[in-house]
Amino acid sequence: MGFKWILLFTLLAGLIAPVSAQDTSSSNTVAAQASNLLSYIAVDYGDAVENRQRLDTPLYELQKQQVEEVLRLVTQLPDRPGRQGLQKSLSDLRKAIEDKDSSAEVRRRANAIADRLAALYQLQRSPSYSLPSPGFMMPVYQQRCAICHGVDGEGSNEGPALNDLERMAGFSLYDLYNTLDPETDSIHTVDIDGDLTGLQRWALAVTVAAFPVANQLPPSSDLATRYPGLLGLPGMATTKPAELEPTLQQALMWWRGNPHLVRTLIPPLISAIGLLQLAETDYRGGDITAAYGKLMLAYRDGYRPLRQELLIRDKVLVEQLQVQWQQLRGDLIGGASSTEVIAAFQNLRADLNLAHSKLEPPAMGEGRYLWTAALFALAIGLGALLWWGLRRQKRTRL
Repeated sequence: MGFKWILLFTLLAGLIAPVSAQDTSSSNTVAAQASNLLSYIAVDYGDAVENRQRLDTPLYELQKQQVEEVLRLVTQLPDRPGRQGLQKSLSDLRKAIEDKDSSAEVRRRANAIADRLAALYQLQRSPSYSLPSPGFMMPVYQQRCAICHGVDGEGSNEGPALNDLERMAGFSLYDLYNTLDPETDSIHTVDIDGDLTGLQRWALAVTVAAFPVANQLPPSSDLATRYPGLLGLPGMATTKPAELEPTLQQALMWWRGNPHLVRTLIPPLISAIGLLQLAETDYRGGDITAAYGKLMLAYRDGYRPLRQELLIRDKVLVEQLQVQWQQLRGDLIGGASSTEVIAAFQNLRADLNLAHSKLEPPAMGEGRYLWTAALFALAIGLGALLWWGLRRQKRTRL
């Protein structure tokens, strides 16, 4: 049934004129290029300026060139409501750099613009599949990257250190992914990364993200259950650790370098519920593509692995859930009313909560596990609100 809907989605997408699809792809590339440059500005400006004095004149001049390039790229993007405000924010960023404002101010502005750019042009900044362990792409790293960045990410004259905790905290996992795409980053050429798939780039980003936290013990698992919207996708991919309080920064740095272990802390159905809440947030914000991606991730990684086990416990509930997944996918693709889509999200989450309670061991009694499921759902909601609030706060402060 899942493949049928994916096929339908593909066929509907194929009805769009090829030129339009090409334009969309081109816009995504340009937006990703701009986001890439903004991440470099946010991280490197502090090495160029301090106390309104130049520390590194060539790097400072590069920062000025980069913001001009971002302005140029934004003018190439389709004109949408909000682009004028984006250009105004970029002009303010340019002035902040010219005035040699503090690194914290420039970083805040650059990151907020990147978030606004991604929302305006629906830039996909989170993978639509689970991330592997950091060792998955280590052979590729050693073959292609170690010559410049060192065997353990210690850096060299050819490339910066990747085990620098402070510097790496300034990049999101998506930023690292973006630097590995030769279409968006001018440093990593086609010869280095041109043949990598999207999944391989995300996996290599995880390998790189693990260097600053190598040989460190994991943070308290309580953080994963308290803030699953932050430590699970998409928060793990889009949040920059430097913008968080120290405890959360430490946790995010470690978990994004070991994403395969997050799944051992958060029950799959609870993770699916959290993804559905974030998908609903995307839908309410008008980003149907991102909402659909999170819906599919919730189905593949949260629900489908447990379907057979749940079928033994409650066949009627499984049949009902299958209908609900199908209905929600159809509503998103078919352009159903917002009332119908939001109601479908809410109904599916409620039944997933029920499914989670049925899969729990009965030792503590039915009532207590219903409360446990409710508390987990509340934790997911708080985590999602935290992640969304961080994005909103960055936008409103500009």
